[in-house]
Amino acid sequence: MLEATLSALAHLRAQEAGPLGQGLGAANAQACMHQAIRPLNEDSLRAAVAQAQPLPSSVAIVVPYGVFTTPIEWTAIAVAGGASVHLKAPQRDPELVRRLAEVFQKEGLPVTWSTDRTLPSVDAVLAFGSDESVADIQRDHPYTTVAPYGHKFSIALVTGNPTVAARCLAMDLVRYDGRGCMAPAAIFCDGDAMELGLQLSLALDHAQGQWPRGEVDAGLGPEWRRRLGLARVLGRAWSSSDWAVTVSPSAHFAPSALPRMANVHPVEDGKELARLLQPWSAWLSTLGTDGPDPQLPGVHRVCRLGWMQAPVIPRNHDGRSMLGGLHRENGED
Repeated sequence: MLEATLSALAHLRAQEAGPLGQGLGAANAQACMHQAIRPLNEDSLRAAVAQAQPLPSSVAIVVPYGVFTTPIEWTAIAVAGGASVHLKAPQRDPELVRRLAEVFQKEGLPVTWSTDRTLPSVDAVLAFGSDESVADIQRDHPYTTVAPYGHKFSIALVTGNPTVAARCLAMDLVRYDGRGCMAPAAIFCDGDAMELGLQLSLALDHAQGQWPRGEVDAGLGPEWRRRLGLARVLGRAWSSSDWAVTVSPSAHFAPSALPRMANVHPVEDGKELARLLQPWSAWLSTLGTDGPDPQLPGVHRVCRLGWMQAPVIPRNHDGRSMLGGLHRENGED
């Protein structure tokens, strides 16, 4: 299965990503798809399969809308390990899932897809989505192993040079236009937050020329304007029609990312940040930082700035190995 999986991934990577990107700009979609497939090589897939053993015979993946490449790595690992995969595609835009299943099927690999909410009989389900939708899937499949991946958010902590940090963070903010659990919802800074904000504005303006922002949900407009208005009163804001940077007190931190908006909050140190984030520890995912790990409660992954939206393979995802723990012995509850 491994060679056929790698061949399918090569065919997918060669395709134009713009039509698959769920509203992302064409250049951004292409860069994101290449970044998602690049870590999937013979060595990394072998390691991921070994880490996940024993794998179930069949897996269903409930694919969320937003980060269009989500199912690629999970499908590749499962199929390379000998499992069949059914993809439940997002009804809003299933094109990537359709294309993914197509290239795997052409290699003779057992991947199917549908937009139907009713899943086929499988040994395990990977459920991505909101906390509510994931809970619904668990309730609807009481006798199936379900790995729930509900709402999570990520943050960054800058302790070093603002110019260098901004150039790296621009990549984290631009990839997928800030969608997904690994996008930095907020950027905390224990140094010169105003200088960091200025440098981020320059970096995002430059990135807009290389990877233009894609479609944005009009429903996000009120929150976009609220954060800008708050920062203009309590701190500082830089903005254009396609990106924005705000600097405001940490008391106004919001645990959700907006497309191409960098929300900077000053903090004294890692201890203050840990206290601030304690109520949100159950929903934390990734910390991107240019300094030492401050050991924040709830964080499952720590990486360098610029790599928040480009995770390695294999890895732990939300505290457990990818596809690990899905196998259930006969008769086990």
